[in-house]
Amino acid sequence: MIVLICALLAVGAIGFTLLVRERDIPPAPVENPELKHLENRRQVLYENLRDLQFEYHQGKLSDADYQALKAGFLNDLANLMASIEQLHPETGKMEEEAVAGNLIVKHRPSSKDQSGSLVCFACGAENPVHHRFCGQCGATLPEK
Repeated sequence: MIVLICALLAVGAIGFTLLVRERDIPPAPVENPELKHLENRRQVLYENLRDLQFEYHQGKLSDADYQALKAGFLNDLANLMASIEQLHPETGKMEEEAVAGNLIVKHRPSSKDQSGSLVCFACGAENPVHHRFCGQCGATLPEK
């Protein structure tokens, strides 16, 4: 009797797995290759910022070199985040904090000056209007 029950359960399990219909399988999510590429670039920039900060604390970079490289990486990151925001608006809105190196910078409002660029309240740097994050310090800029 027990053997018969086990055999029926085995046949039922095998039959269930073999009789799955195509329409019962959920479709695979459609992935945007450009967005994936930008996300990968963002991770690389975060790693570069982390490595740069490590090299600076090890004494391998002068202060001027560190600041210049960091400003370049943060500017690249701001441009990249603007591109990601254009492709996938929900991504930027879900992030509550911007990462600058290993430090998390809380959102600070910025204001528009007369030239049409955004001035960051965190560091005072001017940024193009389409940027979402400050190219100098990484702080979040307000939405237009």
